[in-house]
Amino acid sequence: MSIGELRAALEGVGGATGEARAHAERAAERLGEAAALLADLTERTGADLPVAALEKAREEVDELVATVGLAGDAVADLGGRL
Repeated sequence: MSIGELRAALEGVGGATGEARAHAERAAERLGEAAALLADLTERTGADLPVAALEKAREEVDELVATVGLAGDAVADLGGRL
C-alpha cells in the first residue's frame, strides 16, 4: 500500500468516525429528551417508568461520543504525520 492509499484510507476512516460521532450525539440528545418526557409522565401519572434506565443509557452514549471523538483525533493525527 502506498502512502497516498494509506492517506486516502485514513481520510475515509476519519469521515466514518465523524459520522459515527454525529449519530451518537443525536442518539444521546434523543435519549435525554425521552428521559425528560418519561420523568414528566411519571410525575403526572405516578406510573413507574424507566427514567433512570434512559438517563443511564444517555450517560453511556455520551461516553461513546467521547471515545469516538478520541478515535477520530488519533486518525487525524496519524494522517497529519504521514
